[in-house]
Amino acid sequence: MLCQNRPTDLPCRQRAVPYGSGRSGAAQEPSLNPTEVLESMTSRVSSAWTSIRKLGVRRALSDTTDRLMREADVAAVRRAGFARVVVSGLLLIAVLIATRDVPPDALLVLHQIRAAEMTLTLLGLVGLGSAWLASRRLAVAWLPGLTATLDAVLIFSNIGYSHWVLGVPGTFFSVFPGIWVIPITMAASAIHYSPRLQAYVAALYVVGLGSLAVSGSSTTLQERERGLSEFASQFGWEANMIRIAMVLSAALILILVARQGRALLERAVRETTMRLNLTRYLPRELAPILSERAFASLRAGRRIPVTLLFVDMRDSSAYGETMDPARLAVFISSFRRRVMRAAAKHGGVIDKFTGDGALILFGVPTETGSDAARALACGRTLFDLIDRWNAKRRFDPPVRIGIGIHTGEVFCGVVGDEDRLEFTVLGETVNTAARIEQATKVVDCPFLVSTQCISAAGESDGWIAIEHPPLPGVTRPIRLMKPKF
Repeated sequence: MLCQNRPTDLPCRQRAVPYGSGRSGAAQEPSLNPTEVLESMTSRVSSAWTSIRKLGVRRALSDTTDRLMREADVAAVRRAGFARVVVSGLLLIAVLIATRDVPPDALLVLHQIRAAEMTLTLLGLVGLGSAWLASRRLAVAWLPGLTATLDAVLIFSNIGYSHWVLGVPGTFFSVFPGIWVIPITMAASAIHYSPRLQAYVAALYVVGLGSLAVSGSSTTLQERERGLSEFASQFGWEANMIRIAMVLSAALILILVARQGRALLERAVRETTMRLNLTRYLPRELAPILSERAFASLRAGRRIPVTLLFVDMRDSSAYGETMDPARLAVFISSFRRRVMRAAAKHGGVIDKFTGDGALILFGVPTETGSDAARALACGRTLFDLIDRWNAKRRFDPPVRIGIGIHTGEVFCGVVGDEDRLEFTVLGETVNTAARIEQATKVVDCPFLVSTQCISAAGESDGWIAIEHPPLPGVTRPIRLMKPKF
């Protein structure tokens, strides 16, 4: 029906051959180039192999996301271990109850029962060991693959016992008791949410069962009919009760997988919602890295040592008088972009912009030994960026800034009610840092730093003390320093 519109399709080529020109009036098949067929097959195999390799590739994650993933991996290994213990115990009880009336002369069945009991016991021990190791965060990255491999070894050992020791043909592998445990272990592997692990587990069982099927392919139909008579007891109510218990075990594990997936989804939504809310009143550098616990700490408030950098543009009112509103908006935005670039380069957190100025924090939310040194480097970067901006735009008069830096203890937290929350830092240290920045106008030096900050940074050689009047509103004596060069 579509051949008239698609004359290049293969079916259309077949229709284009006159009727009756081939054998029995059939259309002749077009000849295929072996080289083209080989290239096509190679391309498809390469594409499939690339897809398999991508199963193990993890995208680059942020620190917070990576931490959450590690926590989820540990919890998944522990749950998988406990699930193996519970399921093994449940199946072992079912086997003991269902096989208590097995006649003593049914040697084949008795041997399989003993092998099943040992296999289930070892599966439970594997689960207990993996849960114990995960609780101590030992070899967490290796445990999922290791436990899945041990599961397969135990299951195929049980099946191999029936096949090679008891002489049961591989053709009958579908009635072996161990076969019913395979879906359970595959469901347990799904707890880890690892496509690569799931592909590995599937390959283990497909290859193993395929080998069993091939090994029994030489039996005749009569041999199979005679062999089935030996498995009559495998289809009684006792054996079926064990199978029902296995189905129940697989269902319980899948319920656990679904519950875990739902919990992870809810947590991801909760974290995302929290971060969207945080971005309304927290500095943008803080919102993505705060966990619920860290945010709760900020909500309660705490005192921490920080280094504060105040920066202010000199004579900005002159630009406001000579520029139209559109150009002024672009001008201030360009200045703020340079402040943000310098803060990001040195790990600073911009607390707030105040018109043509800004307050940058170092040491929030966690103190480090390099906070003061990074603040000084940020100040130098700011001067360099402004100098290059002046050279590029040829401002007249050129843009000038003043920077004041101080180190000390502040109150840091989120204050206000739910209708209006605000992240803030309070204390004498904040007031002192602001006064130091204002002092740059008084002493005609654009870069002033307190001795507390210089001492914390360990850069005393590059700075020189200056004479200055007392800082207004500051009760403690403060000595200021400026760069030597």
